[in-house]
Amino acid sequence: MNVSELVKQAGFAVFTKGEDRAIESGYCGDFLSNIISRAPDACVWLTVMNNVNVAAVASLIDCACIVLCEGVEPDTPLYERGKQLGLWILGANENVYETAKTVARVCGV
Repeated sequence: MNVSELVKQAGFAVFTKGEDRAIESGYCGDFLSNIISRAPDACVWLTVMNNVNVAAVASLIDCACIVLCEGVEPDTPLYERGKQLGLWILGANENVYETAKTVARVCGV
């Protein structure tokens, strides 16, 4: 499944758009060092962190998209860097657990 299909089926908000990549897995976490060392490529990264460091890590790990959970929205620097780097930054109102269940159901990952 591609990111645009996930957006349509899960009803996530879209803050910034990027390349419509295939989603291969998912990863939940907020400790950036764990994300860097453990998150797989082409994943949906679920987090509540909303600062510019998220964009740097997302680029480094080559994730398919970022989903900000619990109604969190990107701060201005993250939003601007997401646009600049062509990252998908999405939003979900549910907590990380419920959002992960939605991603798993919709994407089958």
